[in-house]
Amino acid sequence: MDSTATSRDNPPVPDHPSLGRGRRAATVLRRAVAALLALAIVALVAAGWYFSELLIRPTPNEPREAGLVVSALDDSTITLSGSQVARAGRTWFLEWPGGFGVVGELISSDEAHVTRRFRALEGRRAAGDRVDLRPYLYSGDPLSAHGLPFEQALVGTKLGSFPAWLVPGPRSTWVVLVHGMKAGPGEALRLLPAVNALGFPSLTITYRNDPGAPRAPGGQFHLGATEWEDLEAGVRYALQRGARRVVLAAYSMGGAMVAEFMRRSALADSVAGVVLDSPVLDWSAVVALGARKEGGLAPYLAPLAKGFVSLRTGFRWADSGEQAWSLQFRRPVPVLLFHGTADGTAPIAISEAFARALGERVTLVKTEGAGHIQSWNFGPERYETVLERWLAEVLRDSS
Repeated sequence: MDSTATSRDNPPVPDHPSLGRGRRAATVLRRAVAALLALAIVALVAAGWYFSELLIRPTPNEPREAGLVVSALDDSTITLSGSQVARAGRTWFLEWPGGFGVVGELISSDEAHVTRRFRALEGRRAAGDRVDLRPYLYSGDPLSAHGLPFEQALVGTKLGSFPAWLVPGPRSTWVVLVHGMKAGPGEALRLLPAVNALGFPSLTITYRNDPGAPRAPGGQFHLGATEWEDLEAGVRYALQRGARRVVLAAYSMGGAMVAEFMRRSALADSVAGVVLDSPVLDWSAVVALGARKEGGLAPYLAPLAKGFVSLRTGFRWADSGEQAWSLQFRRPVPVLLFHGTADGTAPIAISEAFARALGERVTLVKTEGAGHIQSWNFGPERYETVLERWLAEVLRDSS
C-alpha cells in the first residue's frame, strides 16, 4: 500500500486548543509547586539555623523587666510602674545608667504601680527616671555591691587570661562560682555575702565569650563542652593559691560546665561539693521546652536546630542528660540543688530526675513560683540558711 496515500487519507488530528492550554497550565503548576517546596525547605533550614544561633551565639543579656518608670522615691521606698515580676518574689535588683540598688519587701501594689522597700547601692534616682529590674546585678562588683574587698585576679588558659573576682577568706576550702550563659559574673553577687560570712575564699570566674574575656574559636558557645576547661583553669588557680579543696557553685549553663568538669578534669578529685541553681543538666530538654514556648512550627524545628548546633560546634547531645549523669557525677560528692517550680528555661523535672538518679547525694530545694535562677530572689534568708548548713556539713565530712 502507498504510504503517501495512507497519510493523505488519514491526516494527523491537531491538538484541541484547550488541551494545549491544559498542558501548559500543568507545567506552570508543577514549576510553582517545586518553587514553593524549595522555598519551604529554604525557610525551614533558615529557621533551624536561627534557633541554633540563639543557643550558641553570645549576645548581651537583656533585663528581666526593662524601662520601668520611677513614680515616687524616698529614703527607704520606691514606687515603680507595675509589672508581674515587680509584684513577685522577695528581693530584686534595679539598674540604671551609672547606678544600681536593691528592692525588697512589697509594701503595696495595684494595677498600675508597685511600692517596695528600696536601698540604693550606687548612684541616685529621681521620680520620672527609668530603671531595669533584674534577679541579679549585671554591673557592680563585690566592693560596690556588698563592701567586700576583692582582688581582680587573672586566670590563665590556653585562650588567654580571664578576669575573676577573688574575695579572700581564712578557710582552706574555696568556693568557685560559675555564672550562666550570657549572664556575667554579677549573677554570683547574690551568694558572696553568705560565702564570705562563713570564711570561705571565693573565686568568681569568667569564661570564653564573656565581655572582657577571650573569645572562643568561632565566637560560639559550646554549651559547656569546651567552657569546662575555663572552670578547670579557675580551680587550678585556686589550688595554686593555697586551696586544699573547692566547692563548685554554678548557675544555669554553669551547671553543664560543672558536669563536664566532673567527668573530664583531672582536678575533679579536689571537689568537696557542688551547688547548682537552675542547672542545665539536659540540653535536649531545654531545647524542647524553648520550642514549646515558641509555639507554631518551633517544636518541629528543634531537631533541625540541634543538628545545626552539632554541625557548627561538634556538640554531642548524648553527653548531656540522664544517660550522661552516671559518668559526670561518678565521684561521690554531695550536691545541693536549688530550682524554682516556675522555671521556664531549664525544666524542674530534669532536676527532679537528677535527684532520683543520684539518690541521697542530692539535696533538692524547690522554690514555689520562682522562675529561672530566681530561688534566692523569692527567699534570700531561706536560701542562705540552707546553703550555710549544707556547707557546714560538707566541711565536716571533707575534713
